[in-house]
Amino acid sequence: MGLGMENKVSVLRGIALAAVIIMAGVFVVPVIMTCYRSAGHYTELLLDCFVLYPMFWNGIFYAVIISVLQMLVIIPCAFGMVSCSFRGKKVLFFVYVMLMMMPFQVTMLPNYIGLREMGLLNTRAGIILPMVFSPFGLVVMYQYMKNINTSIIEAARLETKSLLTVLWHGVIPQIKSCITAVFLFIFAESYNMLEQPLLFLKEEAQKNLTVFISEADKYSGEILFPAAVIYMLPVIFLFIFMAEDLEKGVHFGDF
Repeated sequence: MGLGMENKVSVLRGIALAAVIIMAGVFVVPVIMTCYRSAGHYTELLLDCFVLYPMFWNGIFYAVIISVLQMLVIIPCAFGMVSCSFRGKKVLFFVYVMLMMMPFQVTMLPNYIGLREMGLLNTRAGIILPMVFSPFGLVVMYQYMKNINTSIIEAARLETKSLLTVLWHGVIPQIKSCITAVFLFIFAESYNMLEQPLLFLKEEAQKNLTVFISEADKYSGEILFPAAVIYMLPVIFLFIFMAEDLEKGVHFGDF
């Protein structure tokens, strides 16, 4: 009986392993083919297509600025939602979740009108500002903070009345892994944005590498594949650098 159960477990593990390998192949094979097809065309891209360089650094600039500013916003906001009890708190959180689930096409027109009224269309601020207040990071950070050790926070409050000091010494050390994971997700989302620069920017010098790849057919030669490889590098390097903390941070409590 025990031997039969062990055989069933082994079979199930084998099936699960095969499924994981197949799923990994589905994602990895296109990347390998892209790298293979890019061979021999980097000179053509790097020496003949100079518009690549400002667009690449624009993408890095937008992703870094948005990620840093959003972390500065969502950490104190999430801590406030965890620490304070007020009427309508659950309703407010539900609204954030609904906003997080909405595609960009739903909020595109309100964003466009708001930026137009503030005079921020065709500016870098018009790309950065709406992304800084994206609800995804706040929702995840709030769910993670619900499980932190409150005794450490209370001890910090006994030592100081400064909210920033409490956050720095009592909260942030407990959520470093979550911060890493959320930062990486926000960076990837900001780095990959396409609709915003296409709709809110007119000048090519302000657009990012995603726009360059989406319009690669405008340029001569086989530049799409090497551009795609270069496009992948920042997120891959950031993932490798943060892999250990990311693995810990993806466990979001009871989210």
